[in-house]
Amino acid sequence: MTRPQAALLPTTALLLVALLGGACRPSEPEGETAASSAPETAAPAPAPAPQPVPPPATEPSTSDLGTDLAPPSEPAASSAPRTGPAADLPRDRPLRAGFLIVDGVYNTELAAPYDVLQHTVFHTKPGIEVFTVSPDGQPLTTFEGIRIAPRYSFANAPPIDILVVPSSRGSMDKDLQNQALIDWVRRVAGQARHVVSLCDGAFVLGKAGLLDGVPATTFPEDYDRLVQMFPKVDLRVNVSFVDSGKILTSQGGARSYDVAMYLVDKLYGQSVAQGIGKGLLIPWPSDPDTMPPRSVETPKAPAPGA
Repeated sequence: MTRPQAALLPTTALLLVALLGGACRPSEPEGETAASSAPETAAPAPAPAPQPVPPPATEPSTSDLGTDLAPPSEPAASSAPRTGPAADLPRDRPLRAGFLIVDGVYNTELAAPYDVLQHTVFHTKPGIEVFTVSPDGQPLTTFEGIRIAPRYSFANAPPIDILVVPSSRGSMDKDLQNQALIDWVRRVAGQARHVVSLCDGAFVLGKAGLLDGVPATTFPEDYDRLVQMFPKVDLRVNVSFVDSGKILTSQGGARSYDVAMYLVDKLYGQSVAQGIGKGLLIPWPSDPDTMPPRSVETPKAPAPGA
């Protein structure tokens, strides 16, 4: 069947039309005012009634990304929310997030994390530089029919700090047969600070050998297929995403926002993530009653002499 041809759009145009729930405004830096405000004649709200002061906590509280959101069977982080950037972030340049895109990439798994990571530039300096990379750098078509012009090819892509692998139509078969693609993922992942897969992008990581013995998840309907194809994967089910330290894997779909917001929080602190969430209308920290739990793994210490 012949696919209808669509007009060529730059990557930024994709992000405007592919967001779930319709268009939204860019998140604004803290302190900027929104375009609309309450009428000047509105009566002031009454002062809240005094509230009793709660007694001091007898046990340390946990982060929203810790015990309260992790499945009972999963190890969980228990530190307080980060209030500033990670100590080892570069100060003289932005982190570089490279999104691997191929023909048939799914809009949501590309646009959701792309938006969240790009919006860091409004809330912290130097933030994250985001860009797309395809095998040959030639225009391609998403599964939903949007034409994209990648910024880079494998041959000229700059060093990548955060490698993002969205799902595509061929993630479980055709893409895995592309040896140049798998070799590139393996090489870039080895040099990256973090690797993030969305939905069936986990199959690409599995083919590259990046999930051997690693806690990971994927699209729920593909759990069985993942472990059949890559039996060394330590599968986690019924979780929004898994943070195994360097590698983060997500269920995909709308959950792609969750893992991206979490990564921003992990890198830059909760206030930056909340600023982004304010502009994109994403509550942060997210409500555990409406979101699946996350699996935040404690990386195993290397064996003596390793």
